[in-house]
Amino acid sequence: MGSMVDLASLAYRDAGKGVGRAAISGNDAERMAAEAIQLAPGAALTERVRDGSDLYLFALTGAVEIAGPGGTHALAQDSFATVEERTEFTVANRTSAPATLVCVVAPPRGAGGTGFHGGISVIPRDSAPIADIPDQKKRRLYFVDEAAAKSERAHAMIVEYQADTVTVMHHHPNADSMFVPLTGKVRFTFNGKEHVVGRGQATVFPAGDHHGLRVEEGKVSFLEFHIPAKYVTVK
Repeated sequence: MGSMVDLASLAYRDAGKGVGRAAISGNDAERMAAEAIQLAPGAALTERVRDGSDLYLFALTGAVEIAGPGGTHALAQDSFATVEERTEFTVANRTSAPATLVCVVAPPRGAGGTGFHGGISVIPRDSAPIADIPDQKKRRLYFVDEAAAKSERAHAMIVEYQADTVTVMHHHPNADSMFVPLTGKVRFTFNGKEHVVGRGQATVFPAGDHHGLRVEEGKVSFLEFHIPAKYVTVK
């Protein structure tokens, strides 16, 4: 069933000095595991990506560094990192302000299709490949796609709407989806109700869940995941 979460209100568990982690997606999202990670100033987190999975990080607030075998990369706010399976990496907050990351593992238990190869890829929002979709009144900025970090395990992008853009009710029978608003406010329709969602919140739709969305207020953009990459849309 589709759900909306407020990232600041999640029950964060202590995952190390200055590190908090909380689940965004539930057990019904079988194709991905999404969580929020909070890093206090000076905090660091070291992990190893499981075999058969990609790991994705998006800097929602603040700025961090991500270091791995290929060196250290800046992950500024609204930047996206893709990390290859079996790669050990460290995310560190070397600033004086807290940072919040959205972390997605796809698929959560490994054994996915062909994944990303290249160690660690970091793409800032203003450097992402762009596709204008005039007939749908939207623009896409790709992070995980044939035009960006290539993987069969997920498709990730920022979508920018025009003032009157509407995405009608639809579902993805073979893919989990997640939306994280970045600017403006979005009106989602799911579970027979309407929900206004803004920055600091997220919506998650397990495979088969019907949902629609439209602009509620301001200049709307949001981070969007579909997992796996070859998803089907049914209206």
